[in-house]
Amino acid sequence: MVFLSFAGMTLAADFSAPALLALLLLTQPRAAVCTLLGACLLHESAHFLAIALAGQKPELLRISAAGLRLTLKQPALCPLPALVCILTAGAAANLIAAAALRFAGRNAAADVQLLLGLFNLLPCRCTDGGALLEALLQHVLLTRRGSLIQPAVTAVSLLTAAALALLLLAARVRSITLWGMLLLLTVSSINRHGNL
Repeated sequence: MVFLSFAGMTLAADFSAPALLALLLLTQPRAAVCTLLGACLLHESAHFLAIALAGQKPELLRISAAGLRLTLKQPALCPLPALVCILTAGAAANLIAAAALRFAGRNAAADVQLLLGLFNLLPCRCTDGGALLEALLQHVLLTRRGSLIQPAVTAVSLLTAAALALLLLAARVRSITLWGMLLLLTVSSINRHGNL
């Protein structure tokens, strides 16, 4: 893991990210990889913008094969509506870009934006949807049954991964990329912090 600090934020990168990028460049057309990287950049830029508009500060940006993960300096002090906006900003940007690209007739790029946005809304640990689920459960259960939050997030994550596996099997999907993403969701569901 490599750590760099700048502007009060730490950037942490592990070696799985360049390994995944190399694998994608070896197995996918270069244009498709560039389209995916552009969608990821848009997604994370929307998170950064939402963080700035909410008056929050990012503490850590972790880059791994699981993607980019932002951590706020004081997440407990972030009001729930602001946190919801921050967590949904990336997917919203992808969905808006998908609609604009579809309107412009760039269907392949629109599909990438759409899939990235929808994937990040899944209620799994390594996605924005999983972080949103955890934040909502903390808000609802913290004063009454805070100890149920982590097991509930794990259960929902594993059920989501199982449902996706059944859908892929029923559709006879053989895409290594989709099965790899499913494996990532499953492994991150078991890991308490959602980091690989």
